[in-house]
Amino acid sequence: MKEIKVRFDEPDLVALDQQAAAAGVSRSELIRSRALVANCQHGLTVAGYHRLVSDATAYLRGDMPRRMVEHLTAYVITWISSTSQQNSNPSSTD
Repeated sequence: MKEIKVRFDEPDLVALDQQAAAAGVSRSELIRSRALVANCQHGLTVAGYHRLVSDATAYLRGDMPRRMVEHLTAYVITWISSTSQQNSNPSSTD
């Protein structure tokens, strides 16, 4: 596997670590799966993700800051994705 470098601000790294831990995957696996979702016909696009966050922020009517909505949205998407991957490949030991 070829190595690439990606830079994140510290708050984003903390959020990625929390999301990876919640999904039961490594941070690198989380980043890889998100980077490759564009290859999936039914994957959520970046534009679709931002629309979803905007819709959720509007739904909450300012009760939660957008940054928190982004983190929560990413967590839910990651959890659903990891759960569906585990269910589609129950014999996987990764």
